[in-house]
Amino acid sequence: MILATVVDVGALWQTVWHAAVSGIFVTVVFSLAVLGTTRSGELRRLGRPGAGIAYGVLAAAGTAGTLAAIAYGIILISTK
Repeated sequence: MILATVVDVGALWQTVWHAAVSGIFVTVVFSLAVLGTTRSGELRRLGRPGAGIAYGVLAAAGTAGTLAAIAYGIILISTK
């Protein structure tokens, strides 16, 4: 079959799989950053600083995870 010699189906499947997983990961991590940011401010205004700090930590972790995923993507692109 000539198509099998032109298209590496295994590499194509690996690309699709990694794109789906990374898309879901970045979406979830960025959503945690947004949730942490909004809830932190809301809870601090309501006079619950402990819970506000906890959500602030979640926001920082989500932001760090998002930036790490972006940096990893740039590293992958630049090494190919």
